[in-house]
Amino acid sequence: MSSRITKIAGICILPFLVFFVFFFLADGFGFHTVPIIISQSMIPTTLGLAMACVMPAGLMDFSPGARMIFGALCGGMLGNAWGIPGLLIGSFAGAMVGGIVIALLYRFLRIPSMVVSLGVVLVLEAFGDRFASWVSGSATINIPGSLSSIGAYPKNVVVCLIASLLFYYISYKTKLGCLISAVGNDEAMLKNMGTDVDSVKFKAFAVSGIFCFFAAVLQICYSGTVTSMTSMSTMSMVFKPMMGVLIAMELIKIFDCMPLMIFVGEVVIQTVFNGFIAMGWTDNIQNIILGLFLIIVLGVSENMENINEWRRKRGVRRNAGAA
Repeated sequence: MSSRITKIAGICILPFLVFFVFFFLADGFGFHTVPIIISQSMIPTTLGLAMACVMPAGLMDFSPGARMIFGALCGGMLGNAWGIPGLLIGSFAGAMVGGIVIALLYRFLRIPSMVVSLGVVLVLEAFGDRFASWVSGSATINIPGSLSSIGAYPKNVVVCLIASLLFYYISYKTKLGCLISAVGNDEAMLKNMGTDVDSVKFKAFAVSGIFCFFAAVLQICYSGTVTSMTSMSTMSMVFKPMMGVLIAMELIKIFDCMPLMIFVGEVVIQTVFNGFIAMGWTDNIQNIILGLFLIIVLGVSENMENINEWRRKRGVRRNAGAA
């Protein structure tokens, strides 16, 4: 028990270390920024949960941002008509559509997941823009404060916590969660055992829509407004969540709790970017750092076996030299 607590404490101290680095480096970066960082981390965390449904299965999905925006548009339009029930129903329906479409196309047309997700991004962005303009006469949907308050800080933390608990139950307490992880570890073995791998991947895409729903509610409630995005602009929304998931996939080797690790990763990333802003760095420099960080994380993640093997051989050489 004490070992588990030590591991959790060691991981959770990481955001604090990053925070204090910028606390001493950047003027104006202080404890008053903590609620801002936490609030800004909620949407990337829920999008990260959506991506974590498919990435462990070896799939790549760039559509969560588009599905979130489409869900937020649908939720905003129905929310203005039917109140909170309309907001929730519209966000859920809009967020689930993309996941189901990707799942169907991937399973029955045998198109690579990355290609399918890019196609769905284009379609959802264009359809969302036209749909919002047709229904409300504008590409921007606004909701009153009485609706946006359900996902405003600190209630957005509660929404994210509910999503995280649901993700934990699906991933660690259900057969589907175990199969998703197993597909990523050894798909060929599962096929030989008679498991319908395509069905597992279909369900993974469908389940990811649930967490896009949570993200859609937080997105429309964040400022009480959402604007449709086109020309694949929503893809930029998935990079921070993707980085958080990649960090989490390394951290779970220390302590296996994916939603907690995703949250820690997103808080670290958000702290870094807020620190850059406090230091006066431009968007271009921030994007360069984001790209480099993504390459480094992916490079380390994809080459961990080679790194471990190099460490093993170095240890053998040292022991041989000492003898």
